[in-house]
Amino acid sequence: MKMNALCQRMNMIGRTGLVLGLAVTMLGCTKPRATTPEDGPRRHHRHVEPVTPPAESLDVADAETEGTTMESKVVRVTVYSDRARLTRQGTAAVVAEPTVFAFRSLPGWVDDGSVQVSSSAGRILDVRVDRRFLARATDKSWRRIEAEHKSITNKLASMRDELSVLEAQRQQIENIKAFSLTKITQDTFIGDVNVKTYGDVLGFITDSLRANARARRRVMLQLDELTPDYEASLRRVNDAKSLMKLEETTVLVTLQAEKPASATVELTYMLPGATWEPMHELRASTGDGKTVEVISYAAVAQTSGEDWGGAELSFSTQSTTQSVRIPELEALTLGDTHTATRILTSQVSSFTRAQAAFEGQSHLWNTVRQRSSSQRMLTNVEQVYRSNVEYMHMVQGRTVSLFESLEKRGTTAHFKAQRVQSVRGDGHPVRLLIGRSVLGSTQKTVAAPEQSLNAAVTLTMTNTTDQPFLPGKVARYLDGTFLGMTDIDFIAKGEKFSLFLSVADHLKLSRQLDRKLSTLVRKTRNQMQVAFIVTVENLSTETATFTLADRIPVSENKEIKVDKVSIMPAVKPDTQGILHWELTLKPGEKREFRIGYQVEYPSELVLDTQRRRMHNRNASPYESNAPAAAPSKSRVEDQIMELENMF
Repeated sequence: MKMNALCQRMNMIGRTGLVLGLAVTMLGCTKPRATTPEDGPRRHHRHVEPVTPPAESLDVADAETEGTTMESKVVRVTVYSDRARLTRQGTAAVVAEPTVFAFRSLPGWVDDGSVQVSSSAGRILDVRVDRRFLARATDKSWRRIEAEHKSITNKLASMRDELSVLEAQRQQIENIKAFSLTKITQDTFIGDVNVKTYGDVLGFITDSLRANARARRRVMLQLDELTPDYEASLRRVNDAKSLMKLEETTVLVTLQAEKPASATVELTYMLPGATWEPMHELRASTGDGKTVEVISYAAVAQTSGEDWGGAELSFSTQSTTQSVRIPELEALTLGDTHTATRILTSQVSSFTRAQAAFEGQSHLWNTVRQRSSSQRMLTNVEQVYRSNVEYMHMVQGRTVSLFESLEKRGTTAHFKAQRVQSVRGDGHPVRLLIGRSVLGSTQKTVAAPEQSLNAAVTLTMTNTTDQPFLPGKVARYLDGTFLGMTDIDFIAKGEKFSLFLSVADHLKLSRQLDRKLSTLVRKTRNQMQVAFIVTVENLSTETATFTLADRIPVSENKEIKVDKVSIMPAVKPDTQGILHWELTLKPGEKREFRIGYQVEYPSELVLDTQRRRMHNRNASPYESNAPAAAPSKSRVEDQIMELENMF
């Protein structure tokens, strides 16, 4: 053994010596590096390069650890078709040292690219937008809530386990009871009945069942007492979990001043969840037939996550999706895909992220806010909120399309609310006054029996205000009585327009096909001869002056010919085929008018018209949700089809 150990040591020493020898040989054979003049000093002196101190820098503020909270309130709001621009105002004590102030508790869907900050004193050194979830899994409050919930859950589980044990015990007692009954039956049959033994068994079963039932009642009572605590704990856990999914925005502003001063700081930003639409009222009086009052409102609804209490409100039809850059025309290159891609890319803004955050968090944000307010007591608050949001989305769809059509004609408008009123953040619509004017008007009665058997009283006016009238619904009032709704198109400043006021009930209208003089001959080219009898009667006790209107077809298709026109009393139609009679009827007077013409057209025209109507009906199944449009010009093909349906 000693010899083996000695041999191993000798081998190790030999290998070590061999390695050292090879290393020395390699060092001796290495080619020396050429010495340069710069090497001399370095080989004899140690030279230390001076270290340049870093430039002054400004620490980046963090929303959780830094920043003095600035109390602020919403002072101005501009509402667009699909978003709102808010301006918050707060006061800050600015000193010579850079100080960070924080606008906290803003919704998580603030548009970063729209943030603007101004200060009445000092200098703004930095502005930063920070976001954080309202709660995290590492928060002490969450850990405490989770621990309490687990403790209550374990107690409930223990009680349920105890009930399971008691149930198993009861089953065992029942089995003993069944066995004893079987045993007593057998003993009775063989004549070996021990009364004392049977009594002991019966007493054991009775006492055991009584004790089991008592224990079950005690556990059930404890379970009932603990269930409300468990439900409350579960709600707290769910609330805390919802906070983990909900973001809030903090805007950090770093200010500095040469000398201490009090500064008014304003924060402006955009966020989705707001819309508005124009509405109007037309108020006329029978005692004053020369003037009418036109009142314009802005119906605003918002679920932006903030209540607008006492803020100055404005409303704009302007689009906010345009790129924020200097207008510059590029070459109109047809087919250049790179240019098209560049233009489309430039339209994508930070608002896309804000819109996505709003859609994912707005409902949860409202739920959390309602839980912390008195409105939590309302049982239908969730249902009301959802209903308001659905209505707001419907209005938003209308206004976006409406305001885009105004931009295409190169028109935008800006209105300011004439009174301050709070707008809640739950989507409840609020109507704000944006215009009131008295316009000169001319009242006129128009009867068009082909379109309606009710004569209409209209008001002709000129927009003499400083603002245009936007398209929308108009509520009609006569002597304070609500008469219904009508529509108005865009009316520019200085433009003349007419509005429907009421129905002229004192005029009785009739328009019927004279079947004796009307024929339809179907050939390769159909021939249709039509004659209408129009009657007008004044049912009032006063003289009635009005305009009677009718029409004859005007062909814009060379395959369709209109001839043999007869009009009694004679009147010349205009270029659109419209006939006008200026009439004055005495009380009880009745007048008759006759209109006749012949139309010749290809037989397949009706089939083509039917196919076109079917295609249009299938192409727009959701047309009822679109904003009301002005009546379109009637095509002669449609008129022919309607005439054929009379035969």
